[in-house]
Amino acid sequence: MYKLAPLSAAIVLALAGQAMAADSTSSQTQDGKENIAEVSQSLAPFASATQTQTGKGNNHLAVQSESTSDIQQSANGQYNAGYADQLFENGSQITQHASGSYNDAFASQSLGLGNQSLQTQQGAENTSTVWQDSQEGSKATTWQFGQRNEAFIEQTFGGSNNSSIINQAGQDNYAAAEHLSYVDGDIQVYQDGKGNWAYGDQRDGTGGTIGIGQYGGGNSVEVWQDNQTASQASVTQSGQLNEGYIDQSFGMNNKVSLSQQGTANASWSDQFETNNSTTTITQTGSNNLHFTYQNGENLNLTINTKGNGNSVTASNWKGAKMGGQFGTNQNATINQNGNGNGANLTQNGDNQLATLTQKGTGNQMETKQDDMNNELYFEQNGTDNILIADQRGTENYAYGNSQGNGNIINLDQSGYSNQSYTNQLYGGGNEATIKQVDSYNVAYVTQGGQGNKAYVDQSGVTQTATISQLGSANVATVTQQ
Repeated sequence: MYKLAPLSAAIVLALAGQAMAADSTSSQTQDGKENIAEVSQSLAPFASATQTQTGKGNNHLAVQSESTSDIQQSANGQYNAGYADQLFENGSQITQHASGSYNDAFASQSLGLGNQSLQTQQGAENTSTVWQDSQEGSKATTWQFGQRNEAFIEQTFGGSNNSSIINQAGQDNYAAAEHLSYVDGDIQVYQDGKGNWAYGDQRDGTGGTIGIGQYGGGNSVEVWQDNQTASQASVTQSGQLNEGYIDQSFGMNNKVSLSQQGTANASWSDQFETNNSTTTITQTGSNNLHFTYQNGENLNLTINTKGNGNSVTASNWKGAKMGGQFGTNQNATINQNGNGNGANLTQNGDNQLATLTQKGTGNQMETKQDDMNNELYFEQNGTDNILIADQRGTENYAYGNSQGNGNIINLDQSGYSNQSYTNQLYGGGNEATIKQVDSYNVAYVTQGGQGNKAYVDQSGVTQTATISQLGSANVATVTQQ
């Protein structure tokens, strides 16, 4: 890869620059090998620089400062490099086009207003970099087509209405974009191919949006939105061996949407110390795994999985069977349809609601709710399903329905005014165990099939237990004290 170098005796020089200059215009055209073009424009009301190079191993550089400026750079060939820099400018624009292979482009805009940067590359192993600093209303757009392309955009430090768009098509692409201290920033990344991975980072801002789409195999994505208000992160992955990582912490009114389709997908989502936040995860395929963690007030979690070997684990970061929802006014909805699905959910706080549905073979649920006004609804339809639910607090309510063979329900309620209804209708080897401690507890168990067992243990005041079993060889035991 050729790099930008200083001028020497064999270099074609075009230099336009003077103190307190009038409008400046520079146009450079080079055709051949190993040419270098440089232009510097400063202190001009309006400056324009156009550089065009065709051939191999050419370098072009344009620097503009303290003016309303425009830079146009075009390279066609191989191993060409372009550099554009605008400093202390107002309403400036940089456009860089490169066609061929092994070309490189770099653009920098800082301490200005209304900046724009556009980079286009075609070929193999291209690299594109954009810097924008302390700007307002800036835009950076990079288009790459080929193989093993790399694009990096940074918009930081006191910017407003920033926008970053990266479009990559090919193989082994890498894309990254970052916003810090912004208002209404927007990051969009599109990748098509295999081996791609994308990174989006928005921090200390308001109304930010990150949208990442990956299509292919072996893709990976990482999204960070911390100290945010009213921000959204949307990730779509389609293919094989995809992995998604989203973190929204220390904010409010944020939303996470993660969709994965394919084989062996994995996802992590974390919302820590956030209020009025929502997480939605959709997985379709086989061997999918997701970890979720929410902490704060008015949190919503929705997970929908279809396929084989799916698992939902509410984690306290990537820990097995830890975490979940902690705070006040949480709501969780989990739906699984497939084989070998497993769900784990922990809710700790006030006014929690949970809805769990599993259909398939070998499904299992393990849930825990702690403190006041908790409600749990569950439904299992398939074979070898297991549910273990623990409710501790005040005014807990649980409803269940299991259908199939070999289902087991184990429910433990303690606190005030608990109620539980369990229905297992028609299957084989079903077993229900209900334990209630303290006042105003009510339990109903209904089972249909062969070899079912029902156990109800109540201790406290004003308990009621009703067991109805249909079939043969059923056993029922009720203990009240």
